[in-house]
Amino acid sequence: MPLGSSNNLILVANCESLRNPIVTFHVALDMITEGNNGFSLQMNCYPQTKPQATYNGKPLNWFQYVIAVDNNSVEWGIQYWSEVKGFGFSPPGNYSSFASASSNQVPAGSVMRISLQTDSANNVVSATFSITDPSGNLSDYTYTFPSDCLCQLYGFQVDIVGPPTGTHTCKFTSGLGVLTYWLGGGTLAVQSTNTCGGSQPGTAETSNTLYGDVVPASGQQVFQLVVGT
Repeated sequence: MPLGSSNNLILVANCESLRNPIVTFHVALDMITEGNNGFSLQMNCYPQTKPQATYNGKPLNWFQYVIAVDNNSVEWGIQYWSEVKGFGFSPPGNYSSFASASSNQVPAGSVMRISLQTDSANNVVSATFSITDPSGNLSDYTYTFPSDCLCQLYGFQVDIVGPPTGTHTCKFTSGLGVLTYWLGGGTLAVQSTNTCGGSQPGTAETSNTLYGDVVPASGQQVFQLVVGT
């Protein structure tokens, strides 16, 4: 069964807490959706289970870091989901705009990036969301987490799917690009089975994207082709 939509490969680093992971999407063909209803680039992450990541004493099971192309703008979003419903974390100003996107389109030559900064214990302390247009103009936003919400993560999957509003789905009529995955240390590889523990939920948003193999099979930096039509 081909990988696509909200079903992509999960990357881990031998279950170790990830250090300064960065996801970059290099747009090679205009990203255009049917009806111009927009889309989102999602870094869906899994909190460390050894020991179990918590917020306010409640175990966490899923982190989302999102760049949403919606409302003719580019928005940042963060959601930490808890095992016990209703005890997660969402920052103030969630899904605020930090750049414009005419007709909810992202032109070829653009670069979208989600960069997580970690401390000496590999806790995620901030997240930077950015987009660079084909002329090289950079727009970005950095959110710094409060001291009571510092957590480690061991793995992630990236999905290019519908926007966080409306029907939560999209159909690309044009789109092509390359995802680059990078770590500040250690080796990323595709998870074959879940040996790191904890659940690995998938996002509710969907699309008609297709994902290629991760190449090379492992490394500090690996790549993946994305076809949006």
